[in-house]
Amino acid sequence: MMARRLVIAGICLAVLIAAVAVVLDQMAGKPGPSAAQSTTSSAPTPGSNATASGTPTPGGAGEPAQSGSPTSGAEGSAGNNSEEEGGPSTAKPLEVLPPVTATPTGLPEPSAPAPLITTLPEPGSAAGEVVDGWPADILTLPQGTTIGSTSISTSGDVLQVTADGIIAKPQAEVLASFRQSLVAHGFWSEGAPAAEGAVAERFVRGTDTVTVSVSTTGTGNSRFQLLGSLHTAAD
Repeated sequence: MMARRLVIAGICLAVLIAAVAVVLDQMAGKPGPSAAQSTTSSAPTPGSNATASGTPTPGGAGEPAQSGSPTSGAEGSAGNNSEEEGGPSTAKPLEVLPPVTATPTGLPEPSAPAPLITTLPEPGSAAGEVVDGWPADILTLPQGTTIGSTSISTSGDVLQVTADGIIAKPQAEVLASFRQSLVAHGFWSEGAPAAEGAVAERFVRGTDTVTVSVSTTGTGNSRFQLLGSLHTAAD
């Protein structure tokens, strides 16, 4: 009986030892917490120059960067360029254009026209006719005019003339007659102020001016009044 118990106890002890051996074998195949921590700490962190094992990386403290690295190549190239150019490069100064000294050119001012008269006649006046000394080659009265009066006077180098008359023509035709005569001598015309019911036109040539105003009479004829000034010298 005692021998049987001993046999059973031996079998149980053998089974227990086998189970302990299997558990130990499984524990030996899995990394423990300390091993995982060691593996994590050995991985390089961003920005670190050395690994957990203490081996310095290229470019880290204690070891110069390798000659083949991009950083050292760029620095070397920049250094060579600075030495070849003789020092640090500077910005090129802006070019300033010299001031313009030439006088702008343009169209010349038109010269004053030559005077239409060179001598001044004696002052005078006449009723019903053209006064002596009247510049008839310049101031031609319309055909069919019944002259009321004409006069001439002088002041310095200026000849002043006046005339009035009646003509059996419309106002527009009277002005057109004066315009045709004066434009042929180089005058140009422009509108002028006139009384109610009348028309007026101003003729200009340099400093010479002639103004003609035309109104309508009670009989339907046209009455004109002329006032002009002619210069013996061009201003």
